[in-house]
Amino acid sequence: MEIGKEPSNELLHFCLETIKKTLFEMSQNKSREDMLIMANILQNDLNEKYHRLTRKEVTQAFHKGVREGEQLAINPRTWFNWLNNEKLKSNASRIQISQEGERLAIETKCQQIDRKQVLTEFLELCLIEPFESYCNGEDIVFQGVSSLYIWLEKNGFIMISTEEKELMWDQVQEDIKNRKRFVHNEKKAFHPVTLCRERALLNHFNMWRDAKIDLRKEIFKAIDDGNN
Repeated sequence: MEIGKEPSNELLHFCLETIKKTLFEMSQNKSREDMLIMANILQNDLNEKYHRLTRKEVTQAFHKGVREGEQLAINPRTWFNWLNNEKLKSNASRIQISQEGERLAIETKCQQIDRKQVLTEFLELCLIEPFESYCNGEDIVFQGVSSLYIWLEKNGFIMISTEEKELMWDQVQEDIKNRKRFVHNEKKAFHPVTLCRERALLNHFNMWRDAKIDLRKEIFKAIDDGNN
């Protein structure tokens, strides 16, 4: 079950136990008062930024962070790094499930699957949440790029002329050449179409942010209007 956006005594207790265990594993000592403060901060972070994660995924993030991370102490910056890594993995899995659900919905003519729900989940994970993170100055990683770009272009959120696409293609080809100079793994593949679409998405993120577009509202409206 996802953590969700609502605080609770049960969630706070989970956060406190997570903090206590992590402090022990990192050989840190904190007073109970300090641990309660940290638990409240962690709960707020989970509700605001990591509400899609399950408690098991949070536990895994802290477990791996302590053993594999470079941080020597636990604090909000530390667990942000750990939870961000887990969130990327979790989102990738959810996106794959959404895409499989979308294909299955088409094949079964939506008799057993709510296609609108599948689409909403996909757009929240791949578009809305990354855009909101981008507006907050956070680093983002695009996922589900091709499906996302096609949907946005089909529904009028992205409009790029043929000339602009040709220019972007040339720029990406040059970028690929430059990247290959610093990559010694000859098997590493660069996909120009995907890179073009990522560049287009980033350009539109800038435009939407500068225009103060409420993207969540606009996307949900498009979904409700049946433009999917």
